[in-house]
Amino acid sequence: MSFLTFLIPPFPTLIKSGEGHFRMGKKHFKRVFTVFDFIYVTSGKLFMTENGIDYELSKGQYIILIPGLEHFGTKNCTEDTKFHWIHFKIHGEFDLTDNNEINWGNVYLKEGDFVEPPQYHFQIPRTGQVKYTDHLEKYFEYMLGTEKLHTPDSRLRQQIYFEEFLIQLQKEAMSIPSATEGISEMVIAYIQQNYQMDIKMEDLARDLHFHSDYITRCVQKTLGISPIQYLQQYRMSQAKRLLASTNDKVMTISKNIGILDHTYFSKLFKKMEGMTPSEYRQFAQRG
Repeated sequence: MSFLTFLIPPFPTLIKSGEGHFRMGKKHFKRVFTVFDFIYVTSGKLFMTENGIDYELSKGQYIILIPGLEHFGTKNCTEDTKFHWIHFKIHGEFDLTDNNEINWGNVYLKEGDFVEPPQYHFQIPRTGQVKYTDHLEKYFEYMLGTEKLHTPDSRLRQQIYFEEFLIQLQKEAMSIPSATEGISEMVIAYIQQNYQMDIKMEDLARDLHFHSDYITRCVQKTLGISPIQYLQQYRMSQAKRLLASTNDKVMTISKNIGILDHTYFSKLFKKMEGMTPSEYRQFAQRG
């Protein structure tokens, strides 16, 4: 497997992101691009060729196309295909390497001091299957939503989301024990089934029959966040769905996603999404 490797800081810079749609019978045009092009398929199947190598991408799979290498659609899509794309630039040198093992011990290179930042070595597979699609796709949602705001800080917020996206992509490439993944999958399923309830860590520990500290370590290693943070993110995603598709009051939506204090819900929503629930509804229902 080929890996894209580079040092940070500085982080790669987001140039632009968007959504693509090839109807059946269409394919990607031929070009030699000057920046990196990340393509992630959300439905259908995409056929790409880069530098003479053919790739077939299905739902949940991605490819990082390298600047200076010719790429094009190998053949027409056999079904309607939708995908996210991100154009970005790496400052400084990068390598394309072959490596079978990645872990956090390899990522952290040098400790910082009072005048120099710590340094990290990122190694991201150029192609891959995303395991935690819901978690990764929320960053696409954030980047696209922020771009449409046209506020003075929207581009900066996009860059922050892009950096978090890269960190999550790096975590996807880590060698994580199957037991750790299993616990995390149990937590994700539990939260998605019970997010409307008043969930606490002791509930997870009792119902999943593991110590709360162990559960937290597993989820942090797999997703990069705590179970409670995932709960908050999932609740916000459900709130955004309801804000966009219904005319329910904010108080009602807050209760529907398991937050009884609608004032706290509004504060949390603004903190996580950068706007109030009412502002998000106006933005989402504008079209």
